[in-house]
Amino acid sequence: MNRTAKIIFRVIGAIAILCAALGLYYSASSLATSFSGAFTAFESRHDTPYFYPAFYIMSAICIGCYALLIIFGVQFIRGRAFHVGWFTSLLTFEIVYFFSLAMLWLAPSIGMSVAAATGVANGGLMAQFLILFPLWAPPLAFWARRHVNESTNVA
Repeated sequence: MNRTAKIIFRVIGAIAILCAALGLYYSASSLATSFSGAFTAFESRHDTPYFYPAFYIMSAICIGCYALLIIFGVQFIRGRAFHVGWFTSLLTFEIVYFFSLAMLWLAPSIGMSVAAATGVANGGLMAQFLILFPLWAPPLAFWARRHVNESTNVA
């Protein structure tokens, strides 16, 4: 395996695991806050009857993304290049998911509930978005996979 490609896979894997761990911590904190009843006063004061269903669905989606990100991160640290396409699909899904939520804010009956739940449920994705991980990690992973394949074909 090309040494540079191996390093790139390990760095991407480590960052993916770190972002996923931060996201899981955020989700666990917001779910604990929800289970304690802290959001009940907010829901009763504002017209957000679908806040809890939106919050729990978005939290489940985010937790699923974090779990997959950990799996891919571990595989990249191990030097496995097979999952680059799925990894890219996951990050593309996260981008589309995050920006499509804004469209739901405009829905007349559920818009305010979704808008209120978006920040609380999806805050864990910010670790990835602040460092622009979905933009630079897939091209680097594809580059590293190509170089891994070239080095295994030569040897």
